[in-house]
Amino acid sequence: MRFGILGWGKIARTQLAPAIAQAGHEVVAIGSRSPTAATLAWSEAHAPVRWTGYEAVLNDPRVEAVYIALPNDAHVPWSLKALAAGHHVLCEKPMALSLADVNRLSQAAHTAQRHLHEAYMVLHHPQWAALKALDVGAWRHIQATFSYDNRDPANIRNQAALGGGALWDIGCYAVLLGHWLMDRAPDTVRCHQTRHPDWGTDIHTQGELRWGDASVLQFSVSTQTFRHQSVLAVGERGWVALDAPFNPPPLASWRASEGLALPNLPTLNQYAAMVHDFVARAEAGVPTDLRLSRGVTDTLLRLHAAAHRAS
Repeated sequence: MRFGILGWGKIARTQLAPAIAQAGHEVVAIGSRSPTAATLAWSEAHAPVRWTGYEAVLNDPRVEAVYIALPNDAHVPWSLKALAAGHHVLCEKPMALSLADVNRLSQAAHTAQRHLHEAYMVLHHPQWAALKALDVGAWRHIQATFSYDNRDPANIRNQAALGGGALWDIGCYAVLLGHWLMDRAPDTVRCHQTRHPDWGTDIHTQGELRWGDASVLQFSVSTQTFRHQSVLAVGERGWVALDAPFNPPPLASWRASEGLALPNLPTLNQYAAMVHDFVARAEAGVPTDLRLSRGVTDTLLRLHAAAHRAS
């Protein structure tokens, strides 16, 4: 499948473009408002890629699918335009910042009869499927942490108007984990946020999701803390610790309680696996299903609202 890319940030440049090639597909056009000399050199080395504007990517007759790597606030309008232009769409997370927009995207994909997928690459790594399949009984206590240190005010992750902040950027993975393991939205949520005094984005967020009276996920995410990620999941009959749950190396590592057998995980690039699965669904005409995206978005909005009430 031939891809066009809108936006040329770090993830598009270092992860998705190589993943598209690794999965056996081709990038033919990249839309960027101001390509640098280094990125122009990249396109020359990967002919027939051409640099152009966003609209020109959508109008390129070679393009069959579009990967959208723009700031969060631009995901919805450009996904809608790409679908209307007849392209399948792989959109970076968070796909939308409101439930109304998730619903608009779902309707647009069905109207266009094109496949739309939110780029949660972690769902395509076998460690997540293996974690869910473990025989531990009910999950009772899940702890998730994810942090990095980015103090650049010009970075899109630090701009509230663009949908930045720790909860939207990386807290979404913890919320996704809860929905994935528990198969439904939490009954109650609590949240506390520390916001940057100038930027307005949440730079430290701690949250709690509860299912009934006996199952809880607690998470802590930060954009101004030493880089770290981990998940500890405790069930009725065992526990599992994932050392790199969200950005695992090709060979992921995990540990478990004594007596709990863990399957061997294959060496895998989760981004390439995501591209492979996306293309397979698009070519097979699999209808767009945004139920998980809708649920995660709703929980993120509930957390933001809970933090506002607590402030």
